[in-house]
Amino acid sequence: MLAAAVFSSCNLFSSKEPQADDDTANIDLTEIHDSLKTMHPDSVGVAIVDKDSMLMSLTKDILTIFKTREYAKLDTFIHPTEGIRFSPYATVEASDKHFTKEGFHSLVTSGRNKRITWGSYDGSGDPIVLTPNAYFKKFVYDANFVNPEKAEVNDFIGRGNSVNNLKNFYGGSDFTESHFSGSKQSGGMDWKSVRLVFKPINGKYYLVGIVHDQWTI
Repeated sequence: MLAAAVFSSCNLFSSKEPQADDDTANIDLTEIHDSLKTMHPDSVGVAIVDKDSMLMSLTKDILTIFKTREYAKLDTFIHPTEGIRFSPYATVEASDKHFTKEGFHSLVTSGRNKRITWGSYDGSGDPIVLTPNAYFKKFVYDANFVNPEKAEVNDFIGRGNSVNNLKNFYGGSDFTESHFSGSKQSGGMDWKSVRLVFKPINGKYYLVGIVHDQWTI
């Protein structure tokens, strides 16, 4: 796929072990508003490559925010009218935790120590009651997704037991997937993916959803 080629050329692939990386010394978090602009080249082939590259660049910048835990910076990327929805597993539900752009900013600033319900754990069905940071560490950035083993644009990599309804729920949207296939010791059952869902407004792409995926019962 084109998206995989783009990631390869940017040296974004790492080892297959899904480990969160705390080395953030060399990360540049400067604003990237220019990269949000949709390109319109004459060549359709070039347009596809440029779009994939742009979405991958956005993905890396967004995941870097979660890596460095500078969550307030995410509001630059959140869709101004649709907000953002967080789904802990592949099946996206209307009841999944949703925030407006302003609501998310409040959550990660004044509400950062508040425990809230994000959904239900797979298997037990117990409520997922976590602070924002704890949720993000477990259901967004639980591996070094800034440097994934594999990545795709508008194509799925991880496939588990949960029903993946992303395309139906977010009809017509674009998405990226960053993925680790898991360890040999576990037979790959510890694989992990995170999918970022984007919608455009006036030629700019904004984040509307973050879907985490993993092996489920």
